[in-house]
Amino acid sequence: MKIPSENEKSHLNESLRKIAKGAGVGFTGTFIGMVFGYFSRIIIARFLGASDYGLISLGFAGMSIAVTLSSVGLPSGIRRFTSFYKGKGDEGRIKGTILSAFKISFPLSLIFATLVLLGADWISTNVFHEPRLTPVLRIFSIGIPFLALSQSFIAGTIGFQTLKYKVYTDDLFQNLFKLIAMVAFLVLGFGVTGVALGWVLAIVLMPFLALYFLEKKVFPIFKSRVKAVSIDREIFSFSFPLIFVGIAGLVMYWIDTLMLGYFSTASTVGIYNAALSTARLLSIVSTAFAAIFMPVVTELYATKMLNDLKKTYSVITKWIVSLVLPGFLLMALFSDFIMRIMFGEEFVRGALALSILAFGYLVTSLVGPTTSVLTAYGRTKIIMCCSFVGATADFVLNLLLIPLYEINGAAIATGLSLALMNVVYLAFVYLIARMQPYRVNYVKPVLAAVISVAVVYAATEYLVGLFLFSKVVSVAGMLLVFVVLYFFLLLIFKCFEEEDLIIMRALDERLGTRSEWVRKIISRFL
Repeated sequence: MKIPSENEKSHLNESLRKIAKGAGVGFTGTFIGMVFGYFSRIIIARFLGASDYGLISLGFAGMSIAVTLSSVGLPSGIRRFTSFYKGKGDEGRIKGTILSAFKISFPLSLIFATLVLLGADWISTNVFHEPRLTPVLRIFSIGIPFLALSQSFIAGTIGFQTLKYKVYTDDLFQNLFKLIAMVAFLVLGFGVTGVALGWVLAIVLMPFLALYFLEKKVFPIFKSRVKAVSIDREIFSFSFPLIFVGIAGLVMYWIDTLMLGYFSTASTVGIYNAALSTARLLSIVSTAFAAIFMPVVTELYATKMLNDLKKTYSVITKWIVSLVLPGFLLMALFSDFIMRIMFGEEFVRGALALSILAFGYLVTSLVGPTTSVLTAYGRTKIIMCCSFVGATADFVLNLLLIPLYEINGAAIATGLSLALMNVVYLAFVYLIARMQPYRVNYVKPVLAAVISVAVVYAATEYLVGLFLFSKVVSVAGMLLVFVVLYFFLLLIFKCFEEEDLIIMRALDERLGTRSEWVRKIISRFL
């Protein structure tokens, strides 16, 4: 690796380096996992159509809700207490933490799995008015205890401050195996039940892999002579209040899908979820940075380095905005093309919904990792209240708008709720910490993104109309033009700063990439 210049050394900020390195691992794993997961959804849409896609979406929603309720916030408790007792060197309580969580969540997951299994027919007929959903719900009910176990074991590895085993198990193995299994069952002619079987089979295998990493690579739980010190009451008291945050998260994540299933058809649910899964791709960047941002800013807060905390928050938010904004503009302008080329002509009806949902995720990115800042300041109750504000708005708006506008109504409700919740988060960050991430130079990457996307959009429409090129070929070519033009404009507008070079170098160190030549070019435009 090339030795950094004295100019870079003089500006090297350890906090930015830590965040960039952690974000590199998180982004790579999350990106690959989301690509596999997104491709799985494309396969479902292409092979089965919107109606069966909707059935799968409802089945997965049922399983996810049951797992969240049966976990009662314990994965967060595992991460917290494992890390806490690791710092104290108390192996007995580390082991007791994981076993205590297992004793609480696993029986609950079996109860919820039984309820879904036995109630599948009633739920399908009386709630969603779709009898074909019954076998899908029953298959997904099998995955409930296995997914709950996976979350506990993965939380244990994260408690030891390593993300790679979560990436290996959840992002890579689960998504890749699911894709392969679903394709195999579809080729064998199993249809929608085959897709459900493939999905659940991947989930069934996850806890075994997660336990292997925990047991062999991190901390032995079962093959250890260390005597477990039970902390049942302590971990439950800490974790149980988080179930209310989890419930609010469930509302934000699934209420649009569930209400569409209640008020409309499985086909409508399928089209909407295709748009929703596409819009959620915009969250990759903020998710990757947030994974490591919180512990870093917590350390800065603990050491009273508030100026560094503010600067770190601002720099990371600028990176998130610079990466997400172009994606939003492309989704908004090419939404009909994206839905058609990815999912098929039947799904074009969700193009407007894609644009609306993408706006909601854009606002989430514009405010930066606000919840991490609030957590660093110890204001978790405010996070809970804000999440309930968003969940309440989402529920009410979906209830009012879905009967009137169906897919677009659900998109408006979810997009506005996301925007509202994140604006409230930002307001509390300013009130409590007296900080906001925006600086005058934020206008520069915004202007560069708008100009680049406008040129690409105009050129694509012009080329298609004048030369009758295939729109697929035109858009693919213009995406390359967009990347080059956007980077060129970022240089011309002098959007880059010394902190950006620090982040790029840290990413190189973590991912083994080489961006020296890019940094040389950037340094000439500082």
